Amino acid sequence: MNKVLLIVPTRGRPDKSVEFYEEFKKNSTITDLVFGLDDDDIEYPRIDGVLYEVNPRAMMNGTLNLIANKYADQYEYIAFLGDDHRTRTYGWDAELVNSIKDIKHGIAYGNDLLQGRNLPTAVLLKSSIVKTLGFMAPPAMKHLYLDNFWKDIGNELGSLVYRDDVIIEHMHPFAGKSESDEGYVEVNSSELYKHDQKAFQIYSETEMSEDLDRLRLN
Repeated sequence: MNKVLLIVPTRGRPDKSVEFYEEFKKNSTITDLVFGLDDDDIEYPRIDGVLYEVNPRAMMNGTLNLIANKYADQYEYIAFLGDDHRTRTYGWDAELVNSIKDIKHGIAYGNDLLQGRNLPTAVLLKSSIVKTLGFMAPPAMKHLYLDNFWKDIGNELGSLVYRDDVIIEHMHPFAGKSESDEGYVEVNSSELYKHDQKAFQIYSETEMSEDLDRLRLN
């Protein structure tokens, strides 16, 4: 077992899971990989050495939280990448871990070549955050604003580290690096955007302060 568990929720993209794994295998040094699948979308190739968690569909954040909670006691660090991220820097995982190993409730992220420092679209954090809060990102959010959450709590705690030299490329249609599909259309709809924006706003105004206090005390 490695130090880091990398969770990659994925739906409708079995070919992308293989592409993801090839870059992961080439550039990862201390990380175990788990793909989070929906039980109505399990026609994925099974790769030796990779974990697969199959659950009822709960959107990306629901899947992320379910798996993070299941494994938080077994790993010192939990990471999230989308199935459209690609690890380009060899030892990206060790680099991010070394950046926060001495920081209480540390949160680290690299350069996705799209948002850069602005947002941690891919993130590695100490599992103590999951164990303290009971989630990796607030459950009311379905897909969007998770990166805003990680950035905000990291800034508030003084535990956020950005590594411009660690490349985790986001192959997103918005960057012109992939074609759109049904999944992108669904999660970038105005309805989901409004839902998650409101959910994050409510969380920030009503729950974040208490959660920050819990983290400071633990």
